[in-house]
Amino acid sequence: YDLTVPLARVVAEYRDKLPKFFKRYQIQPVWRADRPARGRFREFYQCDVDVLGSRSMIVEAEICGAASEVLTKLGFGDFCVRLNHRKALTGILGVAGVPLEKHESALIALDKLDKIGSDGVRREFAERGVIEVAGDRLLRFFSDLASLEHAAEIVAEDRSQQALSKAVLGRIVEFVSNNEIGAQGVAELQSILDYVDAMGLADRVRIDPSLARGLSYYTGAIMEINVKDLHGSLGGGGRYDNLVGMFLGHDIPACGFSLGLERILVVMSERQMFP
Repeated sequence: YDLTVPLARVVAEYRDKLPKFFKRYQIQPVWRADRPARGRFREFYQCDVDVLGSRSMIVEAEICGAASEVLTKLGFGDFCVRLNHRKALTGILGVAGVPLEKHESALIALDKLDKIGSDGVRREFAERGVIEVAGDRLLRFFSDLASLEHAAEIVAEDRSQQALSKAVLGRIVEFVSNNEIGAQGVAELQSILDYVDAMGLADRVRIDPSLARGLSYYTGAIMEINVKDLHGSLGGGGRYDNLVGMFLGHDIPACGFSLGLERILVVMSERQMFP
């Protein structure tokens, strides 16, 4: 189905033979049950890069750098790496009043904010049993963020992603307040931004609190790459510190990213980017 779960099984099976700090890339066909769409097929090539054995936020920055380098070499100049954190999301949902057992349902709806808008998400909240007061608080928070981002774009002379990310991160800090889990997520996001800045990639990465990514095995940072004129993403990933532990019995920290080859080819063909 994908390359991440088989990787976790291999690492668990051969843990004694692999180095403690383990990096790998892998490119091969995978399958999914989703309905096909433009650049989205049931059989497709997935291009994965993963790092296992470190909890350092340098790993997330390196992975953002690897994906950015690939797209830059292919000729993309307008891509953006959207970045969020599952713990920050947990803090935001908790402060808004969403019960823990409804977090997953709320995230599934929230992940569609850029596709179906606030009214669509509000309807889906109702269908999923998210109480109206909590849903309204969440949507008001994200509406305020959208206004803040617009203002930051106007104020920042260079309209940099770095200025936007700082403004958004400050607003998340205000909202999650003393929520311990949320504060941990914000601190890790700040670390990733610092490392990304040191790598010279600050204007490629943007904090986006509405990014949820549906896969339940993500435990920390989550990432997604978007370009103009494409509904959906060119790729995505995140930290999944608990996945190897499902097969091994104790957790191994891990983080990875995947680019969708066919989606990249579709966009490059439509933009006439090939020689």
